[in-house]
Amino acid sequence: MTTVPERQASGAVAAPALAGIRAESPLKATDLGPTRNRDFRRVLVGQGISAVGDAVSTTTMPLLALALTGSGLQMGIVGVLQRLPDLLFGLPAGAYADRWDRRRMMLWADAGRAGLTALIPLAAILGLPVMAVVFVVLFPINACRVLFMAGWTATIPNLVARDQLGRAQGVFAAVSGLSYIIGPAVAGLLVTQIGAAMTLGIDAITFVISAVSLMFIQRSLRSSEAPTPVSLVHEIGEGIRFVAQHQVLRDALAFSSVVSLVAAPVIPVVTFYITVDRGLPASAFGFVISAYSIGTLLGALLGSRRMTGRLASHLLIGNLLVGLTTAGLALASSLPIMLVCAVASGASQAIVLVAAATLRAANSPDALLGRVGSTARTLSAVIQPIGLLAGGLLLDLIGGGSTLLIIAGVTVVASLAFSLSPGIRQAHAMPPAVAEAIA
Repeated sequence: MTTVPERQASGAVAAPALAGIRAESPLKATDLGPTRNRDFRRVLVGQGISAVGDAVSTTTMPLLALALTGSGLQMGIVGVLQRLPDLLFGLPAGAYADRWDRRRMMLWADAGRAGLTALIPLAAILGLPVMAVVFVVLFPINACRVLFMAGWTATIPNLVARDQLGRAQGVFAAVSGLSYIIGPAVAGLLVTQIGAAMTLGIDAITFVISAVSLMFIQRSLRSSEAPTPVSLVHEIGEGIRFVAQHQVLRDALAFSSVVSLVAAPVIPVVTFYITVDRGLPASAFGFVISAYSIGTLLGALLGSRRMTGRLASHLLIGNLLVGLTTAGLALASSLPIMLVCAVASGASQAIVLVAAATLRAANSPDALLGRVGSTARTLSAVIQPIGLLAGGLLLDLIGGGSTLLIIAGVTVVASLAFSLSPGIRQAHAMPPAVAEAIA
């Protein structure tokens, strides 16, 4: 099961790029692990709690849309509203993340998401049309998410040394996986007790906690060489050109974009497959998501220790296994088998995601971290609405199980096709020029 981002062709970081890598500590090799870093721990706690809310929201939103509309297509429209801000605001947000204080940017984005999300349970309490409120607030909520993610992409390399990027990415993925073990099961149970709209109130509370945790970060998260504001278009273009001229980043982002296209409709498809095709209760859907998250935790823990050297096998074999386990989920004859497939899929997907995040951060100078990350998300956002709408149409035409099999097949084909990519073959957790600078 799949879910929700240089100048030299060889993939080495060019000398001008190295000059932009933060010199305070990220460029210097260190034996100090990420979890012994005070600011890292503060961010970790805040984002871990926020991830619980995200897990609840991810589980609850498709259940809410399905309960209120009963339409796979409208579930797809909800997904489009969630992803459209990535397309419209992703590139400008990345440029601003390289200009502004990234901590403040994330803090205010979380505050905005908290207030907007709270309007959904408030509408249920006041007897207002909940689905209408959902359609109104989904776009601005996710506009705030785009701003947060632009700052977040650039934050981890500012918190840890460059030689600790793989471990740091793995730790955050593990915490997220742990949160998703608890969140979906709790959400599935709460939806049956108090309704989907009221359950979303949990996500609003966790956004507040995340914002408060960011207030206690002591170090600056502003780029060490923030660009002198010339024009927003020029700064956006600089980030795009950097990615386009870097073979490893270019091929890796193409791979991630294909994966994003295929994965975009998975949550609504699995929701439909379990609750409609199989006729199982909402709690069963929650347990499947929790099982997936157990796998995510295991895969992230494994990946955080092994995210060194070449990353091609992590990306390609991991994604191949995601496709095979997604097919297993679609063919499963019972809930226990679904849970086993979900665990295996989560572990494989975590390794792919940690490898992709490590690769992107390792090949990006500090002054371009926000723009490189936002370029990756925007590229995915361009095609994700197509995947969401296609998934919704397929749900209405052939049902959840058959749609899952199609997703699985395309995922397998993507891994085989990108095994021929020169950039993917060169993908490395620490490009040679960075390793030399650290040494």
